[in-house]
Amino acid sequence: MLGFSLQSPVFLGKFSRESTNDLIAHYEKVELLLDALKTAGVGSIEVRILPRGADEQAYRGLIQQIWDAGLKLTVHGHVAGEHPGTRFSEIYPSMSYILNHFHKYQDGLTMALHAFDAKSGSEEELHQQTVKLLHEWVAVIDSEQLPLRIGIENNRKKTSKVDPGDSIGGVQRIVNEVESPYVGITWDMGHYYSNLMDERGLKAAPEVHMEDLPPPSFLERVYHTHIHGLGLTGTHNPLTQARSLPLEHYVGSLQRAGYQGVYNLELTMDKFDKDRSLSEHVLASVQRLKEATT
Repeated sequence: MLGFSLQSPVFLGKFSRESTNDLIAHYEKVELLLDALKTAGVGSIEVRILPRGADEQAYRGLIQQIWDAGLKLTVHGHVAGEHPGTRFSEIYPSMSYILNHFHKYQDGLTMALHAFDAKSGSEEELHQQTVKLLHEWVAVIDSEQLPLRIGIENNRKKTSKVDPGDSIGGVQRIVNEVESPYVGITWDMGHYYSNLMDERGLKAAPEVHMEDLPPPSFLERVYHTHIHGLGLTGTHNPLTQARSLPLEHYVGSLQRAGYQGVYNLELTMDKFDKDRSLSEHVLASVQRLKEATT
């Protein structure tokens, strides 16, 4: 199934950042974007990001619109916040509406999640903090028998952050130590490619794709994907140019590993080049992903 991330301001009714409705590809309203995505072959929409302490009532309207449009829902979650409880709707209050209603529209839920990170400090402590939190969440998910799968996302390396999840090995270590069927990996293909470029000192995506892959042990644990190209403004760009990401190579590796999840485009539309309209970039990216996965 193809998926597409909508940024959290859109769920709060804020469609613009730099130009009119640039967070919904310049469509007049979000319903028109959803219709265009569905017509193009998208079957799932991701909330990017849903903070634990967000007002869930503010998100309800668009979440219900997504379901009413015949689309599934995935969630880009967040670890921060102090929310004790014995039920998942207590430890993640902003998920309460989703947890109460998802069963009417889909069989299960998938949540992408970053590890704890910080501007300074110990990577090992952040790793242990992440593993501890996941153990707590897994216990709650198991006790409620929730069909919820969490995918720990590989992040982009940044000199400004200490992040135990900014490498393939770091993510695998977290998942291996949690050791639960509820916890796997979100493979962010754009972050992975960006890190490869940084390792080679490249400032722009090369004309000939680098074909490095994560190990099979990583690919076999992938529950979810974030897919975006590399462009002049960095990550989360469209897939319009072939050089932006070795998409077909990555998709093929997942298919060989038996991946059954969503191929989810995670684009930041107000970063796109202006050589095409936002909607053209979006739909061309969906089309390329559709061709790669069929």
